[in-house]
Amino acid sequence: MYKVNNLKRPVLISTDEVVFHAPTKHTLDPRTVEQSIIIAEERFAVQVLGYELYLALCSEKNRTVDTLNISDLTSKTSAILEIGDLVNASEFLSVKNKALWDHILWKFMAECVMLTAAPEGFVQFGSEGVFHQQATSSPMGGGGVVTPELRSMKWAMDKKMFDRIDPLKTAVHNFICRHKSDYPLYDKPCDCDASGNPYKRRTDVAVGVYDDDEPSKCPCNEIGHTYY
Repeated sequence: MYKVNNLKRPVLISTDEVVFHAPTKHTLDPRTVEQSIIIAEERFAVQVLGYELYLALCSEKNRTVDTLNISDLTSKTSAILEIGDLVNASEFLSVKNKALWDHILWKFMAECVMLTAAPEGFVQFGSEGVFHQQATSSPMGGGGVVTPELRSMKWAMDKKMFDRIDPLKTAVHNFICRHKSDYPLYDKPCDCDASGNPYKRRTDVAVGVYDDDEPSKCPCNEIGHTYY
């Protein structure tokens, strides 16, 4: 999926990739999605992948149009390319990185972008100032579409975070750890879960009897907080 990256910096996911893999109608405003990508990646992708792996994947998935590749890239996109444009495509990824992308990372990022974009679908800035987004049709007009109440929005965002994004975050961590040698830049310890908690926990049944012989290698236990 070759797409022009209008954000002027390498990112993991394109707007079309978000729409493909997110639970949403394909008629949503692409600009709202596009302007949520950087925020979502800085908030979620950097934390889950680690800064070095995130940067490496972004660098690999984006290419700058130059005199040598403009003809080839133009033939693969529907856009009119210019020298200096950025093109984002999973086809640029190595076999191992594309396996990670296709298996779980693409879906994870799409969900994160839609969660980040959700508030902008409810309240937006415009020439009138801040305004409450209204649905284009309503039950009165026969369309059956209404803008949700704030409490419904909060509920939906919580459900997305806990029931969709958190399990996917764990799945990304587990996938990389199952193929750890393929991702040397991944710096999260694989004897911890995706939140930095040790898999092997100590018991309180008898003091000291069932303690691990070796302290956990999870840095969260040593410095008093988790990675995320």
